[in-house]
Amino acid sequence: MLKIAYCDDMKKDRDSIMISLGQIEDKWGEEFEITSFSSGESLCDSIAKNHYDIILLDILMNGINGIETATRIRAMGEESLIIFISSYDERVKELFKLGTIGFLDKPLQTGQLEEALLHASSILKKDESVYFTFNKNGSTQHISIKDIIYFENYKNEVILHTLKEDMRFYDSMKSVWEKLQSSDRFIMPHRAFIFNLGYVSIWIDKVTLKTTGVTYNIGNKYSGDTQIRHMKFLEKRCR
Repeated sequence: MLKIAYCDDMKKDRDSIMISLGQIEDKWGEEFEITSFSSGESLCDSIAKNHYDIILLDILMNGINGIETATRIRAMGEESLIIFISSYDERVKELFKLGTIGFLDKPLQTGQLEEALLHASSILKKDESVYFTFNKNGSTQHISIKDIIYFENYKNEVILHTLKEDMRFYDSMKSVWEKLQSSDRFIMPHRAFIFNLGYVSIWIDKVTLKTTGVTYNIGNKYSGDTQIRHMKFLEKRCR
């Protein structure tokens, strides 16, 4: 299920987006999880605790505009795919395309929105095609790395926290990290934890888990690698 947020300070435009999304749901035979926001501030407040796959974001808004909202979203470490919606001319559009996956005109056309969502979905599906493999009770398990929130060391076990459930298996954090360090989605800021960058915010020497709000210290030994991985992750998602 796609988690979509859309932000526009004009009610008539929010209503138009909702109608278009409903038509696309019917056409695709899918159900989206849709959340509406009337300001950039309220969207950013929500992102501090929630993750959205796709954000439809108006540029011209009262309060903080769409550009500042997108900047704050990226500064929080959020990897959501952003699609701008506005009525700027073509030259300005080209500038904004550098940091987003799409730019839609107002008044919004359902066909254009569907095309942008198809593009976003294809990007998300590439992430879902990569799996973490581990052994549990003699059976090989496969978990999409996109669904992994973090790994936690507990005595001689590893606790795998996912969007749906927590699982325990016998292994070492060193072994888990050897499997994940080639991926650009993960950091190991402490010997006892490995986090998916899609579910955390990083500020100097702290990592905050969005799903719980709990903050963890970044160990001095792991600080450099953690910051480099975080920056590369954000740069790649903003292309």
